[in-house]
Amino acid sequence: MLVRIGLFIVITSTAYSVLAILFGVYCLIGGHNIMEALYGEFTTYLLAFVVGTGGVWVLADSQQLNPKRD
Repeated sequence: MLVRIGLFIVITSTAYSVLAILFGVYCLIGGHNIMEALYGEFTTYLLAFVVGTGGVWVLADSQQLNPKRD
């Protein structure tokens, strides 16, 4: 359980960092209004959560993290 929580934290924080940088660069290049900024910020959190959850789900199905599985 603790391994899964640790993986979730690592994967989610990495995904958030990458997405925040990408959206930040796009913001500097393309510019946007306040609504687009709010959507971009929400999307960064949402996509980071989805990537973290999916990553833990995929990794948790492996034999290494689930030794009780046949």
